[in-house]
Amino acid sequence: MIDNKWRILSGNQINQIHEMTLRVFSEVGIEVLQEKARRTWVDLGAKQEKDSKRILIPPALVEKALKTVKSDFTCGGRDEKNDFVLGKGKLFGRNGGGPGQVIDLDSGELRNATREDSANYAKLVDALPNTQIAAPVYEQDSKPETRDLHTLAMMFRNTSKHINIRLLNPQSLPYFIQMAAIVSGGEENLRSRPLITMLESPVAPLKHPEVLTETILACGKYGIPLELCSMPITGATGPVTLAGSLLMSNVEMLAAVVFGQLTNPGMPMIFAPRIMVMDMAIGYALTGSVENALLVTAGVQLAKEAYHMPVNMHGPYTDSPTSDCQAGIENTYFSLMPAIAGVDILTGAGHLQGGLVVNFAQLVIDDELVGMVDRAREGFAVDEEMLGFEAVKDSVTTGNLLTHPHTLKHYRDNTFRPKLVTRLARANWMAEGSKTMFDRAVDKVHHLLVNHVPNPLDEGKEKQISELLNEADKKLSQGVN
Repeated sequence: MIDNKWRILSGNQINQIHEMTLRVFSEVGIEVLQEKARRTWVDLGAKQEKDSKRILIPPALVEKALKTVKSDFTCGGRDEKNDFVLGKGKLFGRNGGGPGQVIDLDSGELRNATREDSANYAKLVDALPNTQIAAPVYEQDSKPETRDLHTLAMMFRNTSKHINIRLLNPQSLPYFIQMAAIVSGGEENLRSRPLITMLESPVAPLKHPEVLTETILACGKYGIPLELCSMPITGATGPVTLAGSLLMSNVEMLAAVVFGQLTNPGMPMIFAPRIMVMDMAIGYALTGSVENALLVTAGVQLAKEAYHMPVNMHGPYTDSPTSDCQAGIENTYFSLMPAIAGVDILTGAGHLQGGLVVNFAQLVIDDELVGMVDRAREGFAVDEEMLGFEAVKDSVTTGNLLTHPHTLKHYRDNTFRPKLVTRLARANWMAEGSKTMFDRAVDKVHHLLVNHVPNPLDEGKEKQISELLNEADKKLSQGVN
């Protein structure tokens, strides 16, 4: 891996942001919307403003919490071959999750996601080599009260990779834990090899909703990694300056880290500052601008250098509603910039229009892009063997080095071979149908959906999941917790 990472912020600037974060904690605080969580904060040593839901956090609590933060931890897959350690310097890819709409692969029309789409999206991720973490498209066929649970079940059935998911209904939380424990083979196995990462968000400006605090407590209890995603909008829910919204995002997430570490020391947590930039000319919150990418890169530095935490950043990411040149440009710099800064996870493969839409062909294109970015981040070795003195010397007499021992020994070294990029001469490209990269991506999606078979769930676990879903459908649809 490249030793000298790209840095947007200086060491002094990182310290300045942290010091200002502490000032906001002590003078402004965080609005904690759940009464039980406010009482917990006070018990931990924070101060509640009189006649307010606002919690003021002293620096000593922050210092205490940061001592137990984990810089790396294991993320498990249903198949143990998909286990990995996050935070050790390796780059991992995660597809874009969250939307309930997809672009139909054949018609190109935007429509609601079906159960089949949810299954196919997970199945594609299961097959892709550079996407190690699976996130869902939320099918719209199930009842809203249990849609997130049915989606998680669909994920477990169609991929054996690690899963990143968030609640749509806060009352689903205990069922999420139960389902993950069923697939893991029990709570102890879930704790040692957590098969899921939960994602939850503060609400800008400076609010911690009940679902966030409850998820922190549940994930801490069961050792499930929690990704903290903060998305203030510059000039709207955050300061208009990039530095100001970076500060706000840092305050919102670090407060959640402090709460998590004080209630369950050592719980695995992931920074995910994903700040949106308001285009004041059109009133649209951008996600794919170069300013967004600068903020993403700076956020990586804060997570890694100030708090020594794993960090998950958007990239590939684009504002384009379709898979076009704009998507290609934005996805590329949005992936390469945070990668060279040292990000642990690149998230967003398959997303279009700022994460509102999923496109299966874009998913396989972005998977290849993440592979290229990972290769770029590796750099290359420079030593006696790699410099190839004998090859240079012999080239004077041989005229070429195609059959030289040095060539035969190393021609496969560190070479990323893309599957969708074409390097054919024009005549050969035309003979094969003059297909664009998008055309080839569509072909690859069809091929994978027909030919890739994920490892099936154990029958006993499938039965338990079905029983759990039936119970949740009955209780949650009737408002019973």
